[in-house]
Amino acid sequence: MNYKKISRTIRLVYAALMMLVVAVAVMAEFEVAPIEGSLVGRLDAGVLYIVEVAMLFLVGVCMLLALKGFDRVLKNKMGVICVEDKPKAYIGIYCVRLSLLALPMILGVYFYYGLLENWGLYYALASFVASLFCLPSAEGVEAEIEGLPLAPPKEG
Repeated sequence: MNYKKISRTIRLVYAALMMLVVAVAVMAEFEVAPIEGSLVGRLDAGVLYIVEVAMLFLVGVCMLLALKGFDRVLKNKMGVICVEDKPKAYIGIYCVRLSLLALPMILGVYFYYGLLENWGLYYALASFVASLFCLPSAEGVEAEIEGLPLAPPKEG
């Protein structure tokens, strides 16, 4: 198995998802799509509160599933899959993980521009920071696929 290739593929998927988030911001900034301020007059205070709280829970659930749920799914799946199918299954599971973190980023940026309020950007930023912890190295991919414990860093 080529662990560097798997890691590179995952990083490319991550870059594509980040480009999608940036594309939403660019479309709003350059007025390609009528996003900026489009939700300001449409939502009253009660609905805005519900949207904000729902977004808070969405970010929390997506982060929990992406960070903690990934380990459970990985442990359960990698033990029963044959060796030839492990790389494809790993990449598929990882794409779901990254998508779970990209969803709050895209929605956060959309609500930031649509409502002209900062909380959307805060939620997007929280998901972005969490996604940085999900980028695997080749050694991390090998350890996760084979079920090996990660080696402690070498001193000296």
